[in-house]
Amino acid sequence: MRKRKLAASVFLAVMAGWVIVHFSEHTVFEDHVEESLSEAGGRTALDFFMALAFLVAAITSYLDTRRGAKDSPPPSGWLMSRLFFYLTVLVAIPFFANWFASLGHTDDGLLWIYVETAGPLTWGIQAVRLWRGARTPGRVTV
Repeated sequence: MRKRKLAASVFLAVMAGWVIVHFSEHTVFEDHVEESLSEAGGRTALDFFMALAFLVAAITSYLDTRRGAKDSPPPSGWLMSRLFFYLTVLVAIPFFANWFASLGHTDDGLLWIYVETAGPLTWGIQAVRLWRGARTPGRVTV
């Protein structure tokens, strides 16, 4: 279990960095980078890995809430785990809606800005939580 948490933590951290770099390039160089990446299939790959990162973050945060809910009274980190799970879902819903809309070329650029700024924040936070949780087995960290 420890190795899975570490692998998920590294994956989420890499994805947060990748999306931050992509968003920065897209903002600075406008659509020139976006057009060249989408022609090469780079944007499709990024979207696929972003979807995977949202799933990993949602599943791991959900497992943290389930682990904390078994105790009575719930540990102090349980409420934070629960709130973080809902925050992850709140960011993932617009991503998946916009991603499926972009397949038909009707996506909303404003939603991409929201997703590409909030996504790396949630993944980075979850990466740190998983990394700390892997160091101390059975502990839900905030």
